[in-house]
Amino acid sequence: MHQFPMTFTARVLCASLVPLLTMTACSSSSKKRPMTTQEMIAADPLPLAVGAKWTYQVTVKRFDPEVGKETSTSLPWTTEVLDAKEANGVTAYRIKGWPTDLASLDVGASGAAAPAATEKIVLRSGNSFMFGASAEPSLDGAEGWFSWPVIDGQKICPSAEMVYCWQVSAVETGYALLFYTGPDEQTFELEPGTGISRFHYAHHGTTNEVEAKLVSYSKGRR
Repeated sequence: MHQFPMTFTARVLCASLVPLLTMTACSSSSKKRPMTTQEMIAADPLPLAVGAKWTYQVTVKRFDPEVGKETSTSLPWTTEVLDAKEANGVTAYRIKGWPTDLASLDVGASGAAAPAATEKIVLRSGNSFMFGASAEPSLDGAEGWFSWPVIDGQKICPSAEMVYCWQVSAVETGYALLFYTGPDEQTFELEPGTGISRFHYAHHGTTNEVEAKLVSYSKGRR
C-alpha cells in the first residue's frame, strides 16, 4: 500500500496536536515517501554501471553442533561492477562479489569467514536481465532472470526446461524475486533506482541462513 503526502489541513492539525501527542505521531511526514507504481516502472531496477558499488551488512545464522545451539555472526560485504562490454544492444557487466557468493560462507569457532568474492556476469538487453555464460556481450548460453517491469504474483521461468522458477512479490521498497528449490531458497529484493537492497539465502533443514542488507550504494559511471 502506498502512502500519500499529507494535505495542508492534515499538516496543520498534526502540528496543533504536538503538545498533546508524542512527536512520533507527527514525524511520519519526514520519512522518505514510497515510490508510486508509475515511479517504480520508470526507475532503473538494477542500475549497473562501471564503478557502481553496493555495501551490505551480512548476518549469518548457523546451527553449531559443538555447542548444540544456533549461532549468529555478522560481517560486511561489497558488490562492485568492474567492467562492461557492449555489442548489438547487449551489455555484459562483470561484477565482483555477487550476493550469491554468501551462500558458501564458512562459520567456524572464531565466527564467519567471508568467502572469496567471485565474478559474475550479468547481461542487460533493454530492460531484460540475464546471467551470462562468458564475459562477452552475447546471449549464447545465457540464463534468463527477469524483464522489467515485473508484476506482483508473477512467475518467471529461466527456461522451459527448468523445473524451478522465480516468484515475484511486492514489498515496501519494490519487488522481491524468490527462487525456491527442494534444498534451499534465495531472494533478491530490488529497489528501483538503487538495485539489490536485500539478499536472503536459506538452506532447508538444519539452520543455514544468510541475510545481506544494503548499507550504502554509490553510482558508477555510465
